[in-house]
Amino acid sequence: MARSQGDGDLIAAIYDAIIDPSRWDEVVKRIVEATKSVSGGLLVQMADTARLSATHNVDPFYDDAYVQTWYKNNPLNVVTATAVPGELRTHTYVTETETFRTSAFYNEFARPQGWGDAVSVCLLRGPNSSGQLGVLRSPDAIWIEPKEWHLLETLAPHLKRAAEIHQLLSRARGTTNSLAAAVAAAGFAVFLLTGDCRVAFANAKAEDLIRPGTGLRYERGRLAAMTPALTQRLHAVARAGSRPGRTEGDIGGTLELSRGENCPPLLAHVIPLAASRAAAVFDIDRPAAAVFVVDPAAGLGAQIERFAARFALTIAETRVLAEIVGGNGLLAAATKLKITEATARSHAKHVLAKTGTSRQTELIRRFFESVLPGVPASA
Repeated sequence: MARSQGDGDLIAAIYDAIIDPSRWDEVVKRIVEATKSVSGGLLVQMADTARLSATHNVDPFYDDAYVQTWYKNNPLNVVTATAVPGELRTHTYVTETETFRTSAFYNEFARPQGWGDAVSVCLLRGPNSSGQLGVLRSPDAIWIEPKEWHLLETLAPHLKRAAEIHQLLSRARGTTNSLAAAVAAAGFAVFLLTGDCRVAFANAKAEDLIRPGTGLRYERGRLAAMTPALTQRLHAVARAGSRPGRTEGDIGGTLELSRGENCPPLLAHVIPLAASRAAAVFDIDRPAAAVFVVDPAAGLGAQIERFAARFALTIAETRVLAEIVGGNGLLAAATKLKITEATARSHAKHVLAKTGTSRQTELIRRFFESVLPGVPASA
């Protein structure tokens, strides 16, 4: 069957969306309408998270409900789990069963939206992750017509190629922007982790830290600590950065990483990284969290002095800042600095006010980003 002019326009729109990711919503809309479907969306799923990055005719309530709850209990996952990029699949042999029709997924999620079946195109496949386009069919139009099926078959390789190109461009942008360049030149170890804790980037100091095998190591492509318990805590904080609805500075944490006997622990500041919705349409590998690793024995004196000068911190405030960055609480800081806890708390409040932050995790993020070489002063 020859490709129609309309198919050609839609293919061109797919490639236009690579350059302008905000156009993916329009592409999804046109595919939904051309296949006489109810709604549709681009879905990226990872081990612990899911993200609908472009949709048409999806109620925000159900969008949030899927991301928060239903993706874990979606019986249609059995259809997409083994699909390869570029492959088109129908879900009818699942949706027409009595098990599906009596499931909570159908009665509380699918049926209220007016759909009874789905057709999907696999776009990307990674370790414990996938990206796909799904179009949702009404109960009266479950059996997709040959013309509509052929259209999806025609579009599938172009959608796959567009997703691959988008990822390549995103990675290129990620390695050339000011933050990545600054991370590469940082005076401390920095790891960028994906939502499932795989290492997307590690600067030279981070790689140097890994080689001895003390404190941190790689385990099947993921960053791991020396004990399972510490690894679990590290991953829990890092995964939180990819949760829907989170924003920069919203969450984070600081961990002490044991390096064995007679070695002081390393300090890992885990900071979530927010990404714009448009820039992360297909980004399975987009960094979700940064891990700044500091050796307290080496100190951060020069960076702390530069930060203090930039924000006009007093000597006393600078000392409290150093303790916070060093992983100490205010009580420990007060004891070490030989001041009362109330005085330490007062200095900390002044530091927060002067740096335009409202809590310690946000202050730590501001510190590390501000002292990275190459980051603009307004970062």
